[in-house]
Amino acid sequence: MPPSPAPQVTKELIMQKTGCKQLSDVEKLDLSDLGLEKIDGDLFSRMSNLQNLNLSRNKLAAFPEDLGLHKLHTLDVRDNHMRSFLSLSQFQELQQVNIQDNPYTAADREQLTFLLPRLVSVDGETIQDTHRQYLKRVFGTSLEEKVEALWENQYRKMFNTSQSAGVQRLLQDQFIQTAKQKIQAGPASMVQLRDWRIETIAGKLVAEQDLNVVKGEASMSSKRSHDDDSTTNGGSSDVVAPSKKLRSVTFKDDAAEDISQTVSSRNGRVRIEILPKTLGTTLAKRTVRKPVTKRGSPAITVCSKESTADYEPSHILQCHSLKNNRDDMKTMVWKCVFEPDPDNTDKSTSIVATCGGESVCLLDCRTGKIVQKFTQPKEEFFCVTWMTIRVDGKSEKMTNILVVGGKRGKIYLIHPQQNIWYAEHEAHRRDMCSMVVHPDQPTWMYTGSYDKTIRLWDISPPKLPNYECRIRKLAEWSPPSIPLHMLLFPDRNLLLAACRSGCFGFMLNHKEDDWKKTYTTEFTFPKVKKCTEDGQEVETEFMDNMTLISSEVIASKLVGHGCIYLWNLPETLKRGAKIKVKGPKSLKVQPVAQLEWSKTFIDYIYFKMWPGYDVLVCGDDVGNTWMYDVSKFLTRKYPEDTPVPPAQKLFWPDCTWNGTRLSRESDEDEVLTVDSPSSSLSETKLPSVNDVAISSSGDYIVGVTDCNLVFVWRKNKAAV
Repeated sequence: MPPSPAPQVTKELIMQKTGCKQLSDVEKLDLSDLGLEKIDGDLFSRMSNLQNLNLSRNKLAAFPEDLGLHKLHTLDVRDNHMRSFLSLSQFQELQQVNIQDNPYTAADREQLTFLLPRLVSVDGETIQDTHRQYLKRVFGTSLEEKVEALWENQYRKMFNTSQSAGVQRLLQDQFIQTAKQKIQAGPASMVQLRDWRIETIAGKLVAEQDLNVVKGEASMSSKRSHDDDSTTNGGSSDVVAPSKKLRSVTFKDDAAEDISQTVSSRNGRVRIEILPKTLGTTLAKRTVRKPVTKRGSPAITVCSKESTADYEPSHILQCHSLKNNRDDMKTMVWKCVFEPDPDNTDKSTSIVATCGGESVCLLDCRTGKIVQKFTQPKEEFFCVTWMTIRVDGKSEKMTNILVVGGKRGKIYLIHPQQNIWYAEHEAHRRDMCSMVVHPDQPTWMYTGSYDKTIRLWDISPPKLPNYECRIRKLAEWSPPSIPLHMLLFPDRNLLLAACRSGCFGFMLNHKEDDWKKTYTTEFTFPKVKKCTEDGQEVETEFMDNMTLISSEVIASKLVGHGCIYLWNLPETLKRGAKIKVKGPKSLKVQPVAQLEWSKTFIDYIYFKMWPGYDVLVCGDDVGNTWMYDVSKFLTRKYPEDTPVPPAQKLFWPDCTWNGTRLSRESDEDEVLTVDSPSSSLSETKLPSVNDVAISSSGDYIVGVTDCNLVFVWRKNKAAV
C-alpha cells in the first residue's frame, strides 16, 4: 500500500495566500496547520524580502541550511517537533520568536539568547536586560575565560606540536571532556547549556590553530561531516505507526539488461551490470584488459596477485551513491550485517544489509547483485540490524525485519520479504549511532544516540494487512558520553556501552519508575604511552567498538591503542565485588590477550564475528581486512604473554574506477597510486574499511568503506 503524499508548499500556494506576483515580493507568509514535515529550501530561499513567517501547528523538526532569509524578524513555530533550535541561528535578524508546545528543555530556550543577537522576545515575553546580562556573564564571558585558561595551560602547546590529525582529534575530545568535568557554570538545570557553550568555545579555540579537526561532538566521526542544524526531535513514549507510512522498497530486477556490459579478461568473461537508479558492478579476480564502456559509463576493474589465502575478491559494488551519481566516491558506507536464517537464527543467509548515505541495500553475496534497495532522501543511515519475529504474532513461521537508523534520530522498519517500509519512529533528538536487539526478547530494541542517551523500545509485530505497529519506550539510560556500541548480558542484568570516553556498565532494571539512570560501573583499560609518531604521550579512552567472543569474553577496541583487547567479564566483575563505594565503581580490566591491529587514530572502524564461527574480522584505514582465530580465547582467564598476530590479512585488491587506479605499489605501501589526476580521490589514501561482517559458514566476508564501495571476499575452495 503506497504512502499518502506528504504535504507540499508550492509557489502557486504561496502566491495564492499572499496575493503577490513573484516570490521576492513576499514579506508576510502564513503556512500554519498544513501538516508540514519539511520545507523546500530552494523555494524559501527565493523569498529574500520575507519578514514575518508563521509555521505553527506543523511537524517541523528543523530548518534547511542557508535559506537566505536575511530580513526575517518574526517567526512562529509553535506546536511543531523542534527539540533543538540550532537551525534558527541562520536568521540573525530575528527579534520575535514563538516556540511554545515544542518538546524542548529550558536550556534549549536559553540557547536562543546566544544564537540570535537581536532577539527581543520569546513566546510573547520580553527578554529582560538583567536576565540577558546574567546569561552573557555566566555562560558567556566568564565561561570563555575558564575554557581559554584550560586551553592555554594544558592543551595549546600539544595541539601546536602534534602532526597527526588523529592525535589532534583525541586531544580535542580530551580537552572538551576535561572542561566539562572541571568547569562549573550556572545551576544544575542548565548543564545542557553549559556543555553546548563549552563545545562551541572549544571548537573556536581549536579552529584558530588552523587544524583539520571536527568541532566538539557535532558529527559521528572525523571522517564524516554533517550539521547539528538537521538534528531531529525524540519521539513520544507511545506511538502507533500509521498505515500511511507503508512504502515500497526499490529492488533490483532485470530491467537493466539492455545497458549491461560484457568485457573480456584472462579469467574469462566479466559481467558489469548497471542496476536501475544505482551503480552495482561485478568485478573480476584478476586483471581486466582494456574494458569496453558504453554510453560513457564508468568502468570498474580489479586485479590481484595469485592468492594463496583462503579468500579471494569476488565483487566490488558502488551502490550507495547520493542521488544515484556515478561519480560519487565520497558517500560513506557505515555498517554491514548478514541476515539471520529465520528458521535457524544460529546461521546466516547469503544476504547482507549495508547502510550509508540515504540508502540501505541488500546484497546477495552468491551473485554479487543488489536484490533490494531502500532510499530515504536527505537521510544519512549510520546503523542497521535485523529482528526475527512472527509477523502479526500469529504465524508459526518466523520472518526478518530490517531496522535502520541515522542522522534524523529515527527508527525505520522494513519488511524485505514483502518489499515494504511500514513504519518510522522519532526515537532520539540527534543522530542514532548504535542499536542492538535483546537476545531473549526479540521485540526489544536498544538504541544509542548522539544526544547521549540509550533507550529501550518495545516494537510490536506489525498487524496485517495495514502493518500497524506500536512502538513504546520502556526505559532510558544516560551515559557520560556518546554510546557507540552496546552489549547485553540479561543473566547478569547488565548493559555495557562503548563510549567516546570509555566503557560503562548499566543495570537493566526495567521496572523502575525512574528510568533515567546513570552508569554503575566504569571499566578502565591500559593507558597508551608514546603512541604518536613524534613520541608524544596521549591518553585516550575513546572506545568505538566491542563484541562478544563467547558468553564471558569480550573484544574491545580503543582508538589509538594499536590493538584489540580480549577480556573476561566475569573475572573483572569478581575482582570488583570486594570494592565497597558509594556511586559508580571503577574496575581495571586485565586483558587475556591483545590482538595485533593497525596503529591508526582513525575512529569508527568496526569489527564482527558470527556467533559459533570463531573468526573475528576487522578492517583498517588502508583497505585491509584482518582475520583472527579466537577459538583458544573462549575460556581463557589468564593473559597471553605476547601480542597475537592475525591468522590472515586480506589486502585491498588492485582496483580501477573510471580511469583511476586504487592500489598500493606493494603489500607494505599504504599510499594510493593514482593514474588519473582528475579523480576526486587523487589526494587520498586507500579506502578506510568502516565495517566488516562474516557469514555463519565463513564462505563470505563483506566490507564497507568510506568511499562508497562495498566489497565481497569469497572463500577460495581450491585453498581449502
